[in-house]
Amino acid sequence: MTHPIAPAVEKAHTDVLSLFRKSTVGDPDGLAALCRAARDRLAALPTLDADDPSTWTSYELITVDVRTLLGFLREIDVPSSEPKRFRTLVIDVLRYLYMADRSELGEYLAKIVHTDWDRRLGESHVHTIDAVERLAACIHGRGDAKRARPVFEQILELRSAKFGDSHPSTLLAACNMGACLNQLEDFHTASQLNADTVRRCERRLGKDDPTTILAVDNLAGSLFGLGQLKMALTLYRDIHQRYRRVSGGNSLAALEAGAGIAITLHKLGDYEAARAINADLLPRFERVAGKDYTGTKNTRSRLVMNLRALGRRKEADKVHGGIPKFLPPP
Repeated sequence: MTHPIAPAVEKAHTDVLSLFRKSTVGDPDGLAALCRAARDRLAALPTLDADDPSTWTSYELITVDVRTLLGFLREIDVPSSEPKRFRTLVIDVLRYLYMADRSELGEYLAKIVHTDWDRRLGESHVHTIDAVERLAACIHGRGDAKRARPVFEQILELRSAKFGDSHPSTLLAACNMGACLNQLEDFHTASQLNADTVRRCERRLGKDDPTTILAVDNLAGSLFGLGQLKMALTLYRDIHQRYRRVSGGNSLAALEAGAGIAITLHKLGDYEAARAINADLLPRFERVAGKDYTGTKNTRSRLVMNLRALGRRKEADKVHGGIPKFLPPP
């Protein structure tokens, strides 16, 4: 589903284009002034939730402007670190790129801003740490956990030193480290870290805080990797209910939690229960995030696997070719 671009974003894009049309070749001071004006114009945009796919069309246009502007700012040595609201916008753009399966571009832009902010603000500045965290997330999003691990470790050390071990941002860094260890299949180490993070998150943030739920999700992944499937299934079901309460049943977080339940059920051999969940998730993923979103593609693949495990090969072939309007009962 294609969502409309927010009017405020369209207006800002038009304004930025208008500014750069005034650029004069051979006038570096004039270009610097235009870049500052464009940077400030983008900084004035309203905040959009990068985790919500309905904003992604708007973020796609914002990203075009931010990417172009960052190139100019670097070329003429105008800081991308000012004003504060522009830094926040860039962090939101990097979050969008990670969430929307565009981590390659996210890694590229995160490197640019991290280099600039580290030089101008210092490595321990909160937004410099945010930038390197977005860099690590995008590296992780590209499936390169080995390269992401030392960056996540650096972030955890920086946040712990700056804010303390129980600060919400430190707890989030611990969650990210736990997810990275899961991807590296170091499940024993991951389970110890994730169990400890769950305890600390529940004590500081409460059970329904998004960081706490993320920590429980990571612990479920560790247990799954260790073969403790029934315990993992219990946690995935709990996570799903929490996300439904906190974010809504059609949020990406809730849909991904449902996927965790289906994956575990299939692994346990309950192919019919897994099929029923995936059949429900598939059209919902497509409505929320589109047919090319990774979650949509993965759900289709899992549904095909469920149906084939049940011996329903004709239906599996239909699903493999697209999303059917209905799936007949077994």
